[in-house]
Amino acid sequence: MWSKEDLEWDARVLARHEDIVESIQFQPNTHLLASAGVDGWVCLWHQGKRLTQMLDGANGGFSCLSWHPQELQLAAGGKNGELIIWSKGTRGQGFGRR
Repeated sequence: MWSKEDLEWDARVLARHEDIVESIQFQPNTHLLASAGVDGWVCLWHQGKRLTQMLDGANGGFSCLSWHPQELQLAAGGKNGELIIWSKGTRGQGFGRR
């Protein structure tokens, strides 16, 4: 993950992933970043820095992800053809599988 600090770029590793990160995307209108990896995890990061939640479900790993435009759902595609959708909980408990 790269961020620009003044005139210099700062690199940060998304340390919870154990393999290649295939896709990253910010939730629309927020600072919540989702990363999907070959390790089978989707990680949610506050401002791309602090891990807030880990989501699993694709045994062969994930290849892509996308946020719903109204911010309430996250979809990720598995390398074996799975499509997993998580919805934002109503009690502030993060995202749960739909």
